[in-house]
Amino acid sequence: MIAIAALVLVSGAAIFFAARSQRSGSGVDIVTPRAVPAGFVNAEGTRFTIDGKPFRFVGANVALMYRDEDRERYAETLSEVAKDGVKVIRVWAHGEGGEDSPVRSIGGDKNDWPRKHPFRFAPDQWNEEAFVHLDKIIAESAKNKIYVQLCLVNWWRDTGGVTQYLRWAGVEDAADDKSPYGINVEKAMAFYSNENARKWFKAHAEKLITRKNTVTGVLYKDDPTIMAWELMNEGQAPTFRWNERKKWVEEMSAFIRSLDPHHLITPGIWGYRNATERRAWIEEHRLANIDFADIHNYPRDDLDSFVDSPKAMKEFLENRVAVAYAIGKPLVMGEFGMGPEGYNNHSEADWYRAFFEHSARLGVAGAMYWIFTPDPKRGYGVTYTTERDKQIREEIRRGAGAMEIRIYEGVAEWLKEPDKHLIPRQFAFERPKDDPIINPQILGLGDRKFLYRFRPEAVANGRFERIGGGDGYIWGLGMGFFEYITPEREQMTNINQIVVRASLKPVEPFDSRGRIKTSNVTLFINGVNCGTKLIELPEPDKANVYEWKVDSWSVRFSAAKGNKMFIRFEVEPTAENPYGLTVANFPYDLKGVAPVEVELK
Repeated sequence: MIAIAALVLVSGAAIFFAARSQRSGSGVDIVTPRAVPAGFVNAEGTRFTIDGKPFRFVGANVALMYRDEDRERYAETLSEVAKDGVKVIRVWAHGEGGEDSPVRSIGGDKNDWPRKHPFRFAPDQWNEEAFVHLDKIIAESAKNKIYVQLCLVNWWRDTGGVTQYLRWAGVEDAADDKSPYGINVEKAMAFYSNENARKWFKAHAEKLITRKNTVTGVLYKDDPTIMAWELMNEGQAPTFRWNERKKWVEEMSAFIRSLDPHHLITPGIWGYRNATERRAWIEEHRLANIDFADIHNYPRDDLDSFVDSPKAMKEFLENRVAVAYAIGKPLVMGEFGMGPEGYNNHSEADWYRAFFEHSARLGVAGAMYWIFTPDPKRGYGVTYTTERDKQIREEIRRGAGAMEIRIYEGVAEWLKEPDKHLIPRQFAFERPKDDPIINPQILGLGDRKFLYRFRPEAVANGRFERIGGGDGYIWGLGMGFFEYITPEREQMTNINQIVVRASLKPVEPFDSRGRIKTSNVTLFINGVNCGTKLIELPEPDKANVYEWKVDSWSVRFSAAKGNKMFIRFEVEPTAENPYGLTVANFPYDLKGVAPVEVELK
């Protein structure tokens, strides 16, 4: 249910109501209004509004802040990006430490160096020149009828970011040149809880929010040109440590709201790769002071999102639009990048066209690309100083037009059904019915009783977020299932009970660092739920064998008639601990028990 924006006159000032979300009993969030001054970008349900009218946009990350050339050409750059129909720009209002800071020695696009002009040289040493330049950008944006989203800190090292905050706080090992992207994620998580880091971040946010623009004379918190505060650029958290980030987002969004009741706030936690991350992402975006969701995607680089074609881009966006409807808040694609060489047999223009067309058709509230720049050498850059990106700029203009045309359109009804979108992506396989590998060993136990023994890899069909295996084992990560099939029999027999045994263990995500030790696995036989067990990581060189005793009349009757039995081990989408499963015939101490056994008693 979406609240309708209402206009109220209070002491001669126009006040609009921006939507706030609360969770309904059905799992889909509803919204309640809060007062917002006229001219501000508001969030009402899953779309933005300005003065009660719907607002959808194509936006751009724009190179304006750090390099001398970018700063000198800022007015020209803003004028050019406005010509493409861009309505919102994303600007980094952060930068910590000097150029000689060791935490800034790795990462980033080297064609965007040197990155000068930080906002802060030390916790108590600000760079007023950087703030004055931001004043100019906001004033010039207003002239070009462009709104500005301001990002307050960077997870990555190229502008200082969380590792510089931690270095100031005495945590030296968060910046680690041997770790991917130069950051030890486990150590860098201290940023979310370190007392000094949190205090210094608040000081930076407050300095911006309460600042008076030296060009316009308007306080930032009163300036409708500013669309939103973004807490962080691509804030990370490894598996099972999401709650630490959530607490930080909750604290900082509440702090900003206390200083600025009108501007929008978004966390800036970049997105999710799998179903468990999706759950954490939802909870962070359901926080009371979070107004809209933001995701990023670079098809060539983000291989764990599996966006390898324009069609896959559509599927990626469908899942994110569905979750935005579940939480009742707008969705912005805050970064999308593709270079002139294209990717996977699709040109750069193909990718841009797909990004904007799917965003427009599916109901994405804002679609922002990376990055508009005067420099043709900039990675993923769209430049206006040469003719190279003429076609891409045409795609951007076409996308802006599509967002305008479809501004009043809703989202397909099937995207509003939360239970159908719990898993972002799965891989599936099905073996041919005549493949001998799926056949079990059959042992007669006398009196027409049987024991079926399956090798782990005898799975007839399966579906998981990731799948792998080899001789003697098979594994599935996250949510999904493996299914084994017993053959038909000609003889009927009396079946009092069916016993299923399996050697199972969870599959740890790559970044869990031993924090994942259990997974919920449900046994289904012929589609009948036969119970859920909490499977655990076994001791080294040991195996855990789990047993289900099935007394279901319908299952026993079908087995008694000699019908095939479909034995499915499933990690359900609603499982409390959805951490996959491995079926393996090692270690070799199963004491005569096969990895998967089905006994008819």
